[in-house]
Amino acid sequence: MAMSQEQYMRRHFFITAAPLFLVLFIDSMGLGLVFPVLNELVINPNTNFISATVSANMRNIIYGVTIGLYMFCWFFGAAFLGDLSDQIGRKKSLMICLLGAFLGYLFSAFSVIFNSFTLLLIGRIIAGFTAGSQSIAQAAIVDISTSEHKARNLGLILFVISLGFIFGPLAGGILSDKDLLASFSYATPFYFAAAISLLNAILLQFLFKETFTHTEKLRIKLSHAIEIFISAFTNEKVRELSIILLVMIFGWSGFYSFISMFLLRVYHFSALQTGFYMGLMGVGFGIGTGFLVDPCTRYFTLKACVIGGSLIAGVCTLLTLLAPNTLFLWIIIVPLAAAIAIAYSTILTQFSNQVDEDSQGWVMGITGAIMAFAFGVNGVLVGALADLDTRIPLIIAFAGMTLAGVLMKLIFKGNHDKKN
Repeated sequence: MAMSQEQYMRRHFFITAAPLFLVLFIDSMGLGLVFPVLNELVINPNTNFISATVSANMRNIIYGVTIGLYMFCWFFGAAFLGDLSDQIGRKKSLMICLLGAFLGYLFSAFSVIFNSFTLLLIGRIIAGFTAGSQSIAQAAIVDISTSEHKARNLGLILFVISLGFIFGPLAGGILSDKDLLASFSYATPFYFAAAISLLNAILLQFLFKETFTHTEKLRIKLSHAIEIFISAFTNEKVRELSIILLVMIFGWSGFYSFISMFLLRVYHFSALQTGFYMGLMGVGFGIGTGFLVDPCTRYFTLKACVIGGSLIAGVCTLLTLLAPNTLFLWIIIVPLAAAIAIAYSTILTQFSNQVDEDSQGWVMGITGAIMAFAFGVNGVLVGALADLDTRIPLIIAFAGMTLAGVLMKLIFKGNHDKKN
């Protein structure tokens, strides 16, 4: 039977986009993979990576600095590399990201071998600054997407990322467990992440064809990343969306970063229970991005999807705070994650729709920078407030996601808000 035009276009898209999806999976997997290891190296005094004489409070500060430094570098790198991809092309920029990730993870592995916190910081700086592959891959996928399937394809991006976030922490925990294999150590996950980053760079070189052919003279300024971030709130085309996204991600990061603390202190979840809960969150996120975005954008406007997804996620967060029992917690996490996934996917589509083809890397770099900034500020500010009451992070999460939906209704008057 002859292949229809629609089937041919779909097949062509997935063949072309396969290396990009692999970039996204490996990038998100590598990010999630290091967190269990960093927690052991810095927080656990028995590893002797940090002197045993260092107090618990100081360890928390060191851990926060390590994470914050990565997010700070990601903030600059996402904006810079996203815009850079509009100058030198998507493929070259992605190669910079992957080779930077390889070096960053390699330095991190060496830090364990040589028991050097300085090497660890160097590794996190390099990995953070070159962690802009998500925004570049998003721009490349937008390059090859038809307008009616743009929201679906951006949803697939987040679906692949969610798979990486599920697999990454599991791999990090397994590869660092000496009880499973004597040759495993805290350096093994970093070696693994370095190896797959290098492998992905090789695959990208041979399998991926450039999707963006317009190039211009390379411009590099130290203030470039700051200017890109500021432009999010000064450019009339994306200003309202940038405010909404900042509020939304600030709320979501409060939930994502602190739900494990809430479960431990309020419901006394074990590490295994929390791991399964976070995995179920990833499943909900995958359902939202992989299966629900396309039908939602078919029947509702993009603006309605952002409003509905944000408000539902906010209500589910409030219900989590008021949960009558643990069973309710397990049930409510799936619709919560699916709702925020729909809201995030469709607001990214709105960003993309506000600019022309030559600015897709810039606008996706903006979204990555906003996300990094929100997560970084949330980690420091909300982390300090959590000492006052364990429920505060979730209260802030409820307020942020709900307010994002309200702001989308009240202030966004942009163009191209249509059903797909």
